Amino acid sequence: MFVIEIIAAALLVILTLTVGYLYFLAAVAAVGRKTYTPLSRECRFLVLVPAHNEENVIIPTIDSLRQVRPTGPVRIVVIADNCTDQTAALAAGQGVEVLARDNPVERGKGYALEWAIAQYDLERFDAVAVVDADTRVQPDMLEAMAGSLQAGYGAVQLYYGFTGEKDTPLAHLQHMASVVENLLFYKPRAILNLPILLRGTGMAISAEVLNKYPWDSHSITEDVDYAVKLLENGIRIDFSHRSAVLSAATSSYDQSRDQKMRWASGTFLLIRQKALSLLKTALLRRRWKLAELAFSFLLLSRPALIYLAVIAILLSLLAPAGERLFYVLWGTALAALLVVYLLLGIAFVPSKSATIKALVHIPKYAIWYFLVQLKAVFKHKKMGWVRTDRK
Repeated sequence: MFVIEIIAAALLVILTLTVGYLYFLAAVAAVGRKTYTPLSRECRFLVLVPAHNEENVIIPTIDSLRQVRPTGPVRIVVIADNCTDQTAALAAGQGVEVLARDNPVERGKGYALEWAIAQYDLERFDAVAVVDADTRVQPDMLEAMAGSLQAGYGAVQLYYGFTGEKDTPLAHLQHMASVVENLLFYKPRAILNLPILLRGTGMAISAEVLNKYPWDSHSITEDVDYAVKLLENGIRIDFSHRSAVLSAATSSYDQSRDQKMRWASGTFLLIRQKALSLLKTALLRRRWKLAELAFSFLLLSRPALIYLAVIAILLSLLAPAGERLFYVLWGTALAALLVVYLLLGIAFVPSKSATIKALVHIPKYAIWYFLVQLKAVFKHKKMGWVRTDRK
């Protein structure tokens, strides 16, 4: 009983710190702001669009890229990576440059980016931007990216969210969660100049940084792996919500399963592989922001925190009678605060009524997502890149 009580108390203390920190960041998002000076120089972009069998979505993506206001010469390149459909032909028909890659052994976005970047003389560009082939970009994408790079950041991540075109309960719940992640987690971190992680699409890296630290990340979390490498070497990464890249949300549980499992697996890999390394670097170099980044890994999955709160409540039921009620109320309060935190996203979504109606599906989603995360715990070492179907 004593051991169970210690475990429950430890979980509750950790969760109290994480919940308090999440609400602190939300408060910063509400009252803080970050300003940028107007662009004072030209910024030349190489825009890479990794694509694997994206014939159904590649043309709208290219169309949105053509609407982007340039900050200097822009070169748009589609990487047709191990494609067996018409992706390459359709992209070429739109007048953009196409690089066709055929390597069935080294599969995945990380390898495709490494190969494509090596095809170009980076001295001819100021930055390399990456946009997924199933996204839509806003016209001021390059202006926002250039503003962060001009401010001295080595890389920048834009707001990455959903288009809102899917009208299903699952899509609305995903949209709400995405808003919370962008505006209540990444935005305040940028205001406080805390470490930012790259998210794979809508990101840009300065050519100077890429020359010094070539892209060499190939895991299922290749974007975060590379971001951690930059941060460990003192390269600052910005988050900008002044522009956005948007994709269609997955509209069914079958569509979403592989994507969610990949993200959950990536989170577990990050905690296992990077957290201790970051803490060690922080202590040895006295760079406390890296310690904060290691702690922030615990915040990447807000639903997982709710599950931990439920586990703490269940363990509390086994505590001695004198402490049981206190522990149960403590855990229940934390779970409630986490749920309220996620619901804050309703204030920012355009379709508020549809999102509110979708809330009745939360119990179903919570059970499904818990099973997905549980499976990811045991399968994360075997996970590879899988294309997400958004039809």
